[in-house]
Amino acid sequence: MIRRLLQAAALAAVILVLQAFLPASAHAHDPGTTLLSVGSSGDTDLEITAQIPLSRIDLAYHTRLDSDPAPAVRASANWLATVVRDRVRLTAADGATWPVTVDDVAADRQRGLNTARVRLTAALPTAATRARSAELRWDVVTDVVYSHKVLVTADGRTSLLTHQTPVVRLAVPAPPPASVPAASMLHAGFEHFRQGADHLLFLCVIALAAARRSLRRARLRARVTLMAGITAMFTAGHSVSLALASLGWVSLPTRVVDAGIALTIVVAAAHAVRPALSARTELALTAVFGLVHGLGFAGALQRLALTGTDLILPLLSFNLGLEAAQLLALALIAVPVAVLARSPAVSVTLAASAAAVATGWVVERAFDLTNPVQPLTGMLLGTPERLAGALFAAAAVLLIARATRPEDAPRELP
Repeated sequence: MIRRLLQAAALAAVILVLQAFLPASAHAHDPGTTLLSVGSSGDTDLEITAQIPLSRIDLAYHTRLDSDPAPAVRASANWLATVVRDRVRLTAADGATWPVTVDDVAADRQRGLNTARVRLTAALPTAATRARSAELRWDVVTDVVYSHKVLVTADGRTSLLTHQTPVVRLAVPAPPPASVPAASMLHAGFEHFRQGADHLLFLCVIALAAARRSLRRARLRARVTLMAGITAMFTAGHSVSLALASLGWVSLPTRVVDAGIALTIVVAAAHAVRPALSARTELALTAVFGLVHGLGFAGALQRLALTGTDLILPLLSFNLGLEAAQLLALALIAVPVAVLARSPAVSVTLAASAAAVATGWVVERAFDLTNPVQPLTGMLLGTPERLAGALFAAAAVLLIARATRPEDAPRELP
């Protein structure tokens, strides 16, 4: 009886882990990133230009702006101005609030993505005339779509705002430089992977497939070699497509790319149930899937609108940040996934749950439908560190269940 209860708890823990990949907004990989450019106007004003994806506005506020951008944005300009003005705050170091006005709202298109271009002016309050810094709080879209990201470029630095971290400190900036500092893009790439639940889910599924394939190999070295090869092919694939898309040589609609990323998870999950492909085929398929994920990674770089040699260093730095986050995530989840993979029942449950979650993403992203799965655990377990903790807990439950099994009970694996 105790053994059955523990096994049921292990399965429930695995399902909970899979649900944790979904942020509360149900959009793990945000199809469009808001880009904020902050500059100075004289000695007392800040000018902010925002490019907000219309698809994200539609999702957050139940509008239909993306279906007919130009007339829809014109008709909704006053409403959009109110939405932005009410959700933006600039506060000086002494607590004084900067008055913010919306100067212009217009439809725009950036790299194949329909956006609302919003220009704002923030006037330095009299009480803070000598202040040279302020805190910007941006809650447009992120107050509802928790996975949405906002890339802020100001005074030569780039910062990433999210629902969890909506505030950034700004120096009163000089006109922005033509390039973006490497350190900022390294951090942006690192955070982009960490907060991309679909990328984390894919990494978990391919780790599960590798563990299932290598279960009967006697040497640990063989397992490590297999995982290293798969990781290298995924890295090679997304590095190539990230470079091509960032340079503007490859361009696909955002909806197609994001639906394709979710579809790679479905296919990888099916393979993880019973890894039947040859090692060479698995490596080649992983590289192809990496190409798809790289197109998704490229969105943040594309919206910086850098060209030529100005793009080289940010591209390399962003990719290094991605790789660092990927290796950290893999190091954290590899051991518990290997333990969970030793149980066929748990492996099938894990893979089936991943496929179900990813199928919901495919439907949502391809057809712009609301995803019915919106677990609150997405807010609590949406990083590699917390995910690893949940996986370790599930693995511990499984080990306890196996340890308490009667000696004459049949083993799950030889």
